[in-house]
Amino acid sequence: TPFFTESKAVVSTQSTGYVWKVFETHGYVILIGAIVAYYVYQRSVQYLEEKVQSRKSDAQESLSPEEQMNRLEAMRRAREKQQAIVDAAAAVEAEKIREREEAARKEKIEDWERHKKGMGYRSKSSQPTAESSKTLKADNFSPLSGHGGSGGGFRSNRPTFSRGGGG
Repeated sequence: TPFFTESKAVVSTQSTGYVWKVFETHGYVILIGAIVAYYVYQRSVQYLEEKVQSRKSDAQESLSPEEQMNRLEAMRRAREKQQAIVDAAAAVEAEKIREREEAARKEKIEDWERHKKGMGYRSKSSQPTAESSKTLKADNFSPLSGHGGSGGGFRSNRPTFSRGGGG
């Protein structure tokens, strides 16, 4: 174990020797850099503290208590106005929903009355639509002739070959 202790001492001596060598060659640069970094740090902390203080004081000192109350009252009136608009729109929408529900209820009553008279229920599906005279394919379409008569015809997919490994 004495060898192990000596090797630690040798490594420790070598590392401290390397650190001293760096300080010997670049000591002034390191010292000036540390001083500048500390100065910049102190100035930035001081600047930020002043900024926070000025923001707090500006917000409180710029308005008198009366002005602050007037501002709060104006905000309250604006909120009440917006709420009145929303309430009116909600009332209109609720009335529309009630009308739709009433119409659906009357329609169900009419269906039941028709059923009782033996006229039958109305169709639950939407109104039947007449067949459109316009078709998707042309009159001269032939499925054996290829793509709509112009160009190309049938083209098979290109063969894909395995790019190696397992298969």
